[in-house]
Amino acid sequence: MESLNLHPVGDELDRLCEMANVGAGHAATALARLVRRPIRMQAPRVRMGSTSAASAGAADDAWIFFEVHGAMGGALVLRLPAAARALLVGELVGEHGPADSALREVGNILASHALSAVADLVGARVLPSLPSLVIEADGPAIAAWRSRAAGRVCIETHLVDDAGRPAVDLVWIPADAAGGAAPAPF
Repeated sequence: MESLNLHPVGDELDRLCEMANVGAGHAATALARLVRRPIRMQAPRVRMGSTSAASAGAADDAWIFFEVHGAMGGALVLRLPAAARALLVGELVGEHGPADSALREVGNILASHALSAVADLVGARVLPSLPSLVIEADGPAIAAWRSRAAGRVCIETHLVDDAGRPAVDLVWIPADAAGGAAPAPF
């Protein structure tokens, strides 16, 4: 696949949104299977990094970061709002279970499903890095993420349950025109 522009427009932006849409649909299906309740996705939205869901967020949100390698680079971030995180951890491992491990594993599952679907769509290999879990909004990892996303196109998709409650926000920052992801800040 050819390299992607820092600020894609027109057909390239449409292609990126379609990839995000397909990937998020597969992630929503995987999450629904994990929690045994309906999860649906909202249509992907294109935003500049400073206005994306992943640049905002509350102090107790959980963030799971992935570098994207292979035919297309970039970064994939999953943001779990605090209430959604608590519900998810409770459903998967209970109140006193290993929350961090469960969140990393959920991140792995969702990222793998999303990126596998994209790989099938583009006919090339696309792989996530190991997950980095962060739950400190003022820490250096979040600051580095905000810096990386600033001024760049971010494609975000919200996964919600049937009541419209947020479950997970998926945010993808496509690689820059140099043909790969910027060095990982997290």
